[in-house]
Amino acid sequence: MKAITFQSYNEPWLIVDLPEPSLEPGQILVKMSFATLNHRDLNIHAGMFHGFPPPMGATSQIMGIEGSGTIVESRDEMQTFPIGTRVFFREAYNLPHGGTWQEYVVASPADVIAIPEGHSLTEAAALRQSYQSALLALELGKAQFDAQSRQTILAPGVGSAVGNATIQLMRAYGLSNVITTAGQTTKLQRAQEAGYERIIDLSQETLYDGVMRLTHGEGVDLVVEILGGAYTQQALTTLKRGRTLVVVGFVPGNIQLHIPIFDILAFRRGIVGMNILLTPQQERDRAIEKIVELWYAGRIHPLVDQIFPFTEIEQAQRYYKEGRPFGKVLLRFE
Repeated sequence: MKAITFQSYNEPWLIVDLPEPSLEPGQILVKMSFATLNHRDLNIHAGMFHGFPPPMGATSQIMGIEGSGTIVESRDEMQTFPIGTRVFFREAYNLPHGGTWQEYVVASPADVIAIPEGHSLTEAAALRQSYQSALLALELGKAQFDAQSRQTILAPGVGSAVGNATIQLMRAYGLSNVITTAGQTTKLQRAQEAGYERIIDLSQETLYDGVMRLTHGEGVDLVVEILGGAYTQQALTTLKRGRTLVVVGFVPGNIQLHIPIFDILAFRRGIVGMNILLTPQQERDRAIEKIVELWYAGRIHPLVDQIFPFTEIEQAQRYYKEGRPFGKVLLRFE
């Protein structure tokens, strides 16, 4: 079978031939259909987490923390899933033979979730990480999942995986008072064509000015921030007094943050960090169950921007980093 791996940090990805793995008792074999590119994969490849222990650091040189496929072999005595069951990975951080960037993946039945009829393998591959992160961040920031709530939430990045997931989650719970951003007018137009509203075009106005315009000067109750750097500083100033900004991630190059202490002290604003890998497993599992329930009911739909053959991993990485995708970027193994 073929897999994507690397030998040295920042060196080109390699497509290698590996023996098809054999199963131990209790394991299943998943023939991959789609796997997802995520920041963690590319950050590890760039050496950002060199020397870090798992789960931040790599457990294998085969990346991939999300994906979907079909069970083709099983040594599960409980026969949890029949052969031929379509599944996606609950998490793929610590699988026995590496992540999802390979044609066949060894896992346990507890590592996967069945895909029901009427739901696609592509959406399944793009579901877990972004929606899990968004839901945990919303809970951490004390979002009110109540259709009667008067909260206003800022979720920058309408085309980003976590930003869009935040918007969709709030809509699923009956809350439409979510403000988001687009970095370019073309992305704004694409989002509007997809039915998204209350979008700030950052090429035309600042984040602060846009939020004040849309809230009539009141500000927002919660920010789920994924851009980092100067954007995080601006997002903090959009908060109402005593409200919270939850930092979920950052765009490469925006890792440094400079915030006037006065903005925190004078307005009693709070900043909280949320790293999904360092969140207790029980909380992550609970979030996944909620997300799967919403997806099964058709109330959320992960966005997929582009799908590349896995042999075009270099082109996929370049597009992911430079193309500003509107949704997830997938690798196809079918």
